[in-house]
Amino acid sequence: MKTTPLQRVLAISVLGAALVACGSLAGCEAKVSDSTYSMIQPGMTLDDVQRVMESKGERQEVSGTSISGAGIGSTSSSGPEVWVWKAGRKEISVTMAGGKVVSVSKAGF
Repeated sequence: MKTTPLQRVLAISVLGAALVACGSLAGCEAKVSDSTYSMIQPGMTLDDVQRVMESKGERQEVSGTSISGAGIGSTSSSGPEVWVWKAGRKEISVTMAGGKVVSVSKAGF
């Protein structure tokens, strides 16, 4: 079956749109592997890690509850940030504090 020029243009447009959508999803293009895991080192910035992983990753909400001297509870999201990159069952988690990597872990390898 022959395709018309219009069909080819439409097919290319759909493929392009799919690639753009995939690129905008956190972790879609992530390189979750032993080699990328070993490249992430304490002291790296988030930008450094994102370059290694080839994607932005997903920030995990980390919060805690504190109780004041008056017995009033409050939640806080200050402190370390955890960023995660996933590919299938594999996952690399990076904990950042003060804008720098303080720890890195992997699961599902």
